Amino acid sequence: MKKQPIDLWFPLPEVLVVAEHAVAAPEHSQSLPEQLEGTPAQPSLVWVKDDGTYLLSNGYPRQPADPEDPEGPIKVVYAHGWGSGTGPRIASTAVGGDDFAEYLPLHQPLTHHTTLIDAIRNLADPQAWMVITVESDTYHLRLTNDQPR
Repeated sequence: MKKQPIDLWFPLPEVLVVAEHAVAAPEHSQSLPEQLEGTPAQPSLVWVKDDGTYLLSNGYPRQPADPEDPEGPIKVVYAHGWGSGTGPRIASTAVGGDDFAEYLPLHQPLTHHTTLIDAIRNLADPQAWMVITVESDTYHLRLTNDQPR
């Protein structure tokens, strides 16, 4: 049975902090395609699904959640309503039950005229959101001033 699409809403001001870390970092973790193709890692947001769903920077050194505790947990941006403990519930959506890490390269074109990082920077509205619409076999990304539904 095909599952209904779902919108995952990430607060853009928090996404910007994580994205800027990835862009500024001297090193980056590689996505699986980069590993298989032997291409260099590029600054990316990493969209993760495990115990909830969230974004983080692929930059090294890792971005601590608390700058005063660099050895503590890393900074993540949870999707609105899909924080820690929601893994079983999100598994019943189009996101699915398998854990994953999907790399969203920040210098990839989002439109014909702008990259993902430039679009995030240009929509520096404190009420803006990055929305990942997940369907059973694909996903789409957009930035908006709309509010979560």
